Amino acid sequence: MDKNKLTNKGEVIQLLLETEGRIMLCIDATYHGVEVPSRFKNDTSLMLILNSKMPHPIHIGKTSVQSELRFGGIPHYCLIPYDAIWSAFNPDTNHGMMWQDSIPDDVLKQHGLSQLSGLTLPIQPPKKKKPSQKAKKASPFQVIEGGDSHSQPSNKGTKKPILKIVD
Repeated sequence: MDKNKLTNKGEVIQLLLETEGRIMLCIDATYHGVEVPSRFKNDTSLMLILNSKMPHPIHIGKTSVQSELRFGGIPHYCLIPYDAIWSAFNPDTNHGMMWQDSIPDDVLKQHGLSQLSGLTLPIQPPKKKKPSQKAKKASPFQVIEGGDSHSQPSNKGTKKPILKIVD
């Protein structure tokens, strides 16, 4: 993927999960359509962690990210519309992206844009190993073509997470 073509938040999130493995989403939980535990509904700077090694599938659709996340050890199925996401990054490497037009006003007033900047997006995914190399590592993601945003892939008999791309 070309860095200049990454305008779609879903593409950015997918790239970051593939290249970084773990990312933090900064979201405005007050945005219409966000589904998180009720105690976080008034948080304009809620931070959620997505990890490629999560035991539950991460659905990256046309308009939202969906997955079961844990809050204090309690699972909750979350739906995050892309319009509610204002940043996605790896907190360890600062690789990521911020969408300045999506940052809530109270977050800008509290932190200022200069404190929120400094994220860099990886230019491209890591190079794939050549087939001649001995240890070929399988991708932790399984791309499932088609479907809709409400379908749940079956992961019976597998502990691998599933990355679902919905067309």
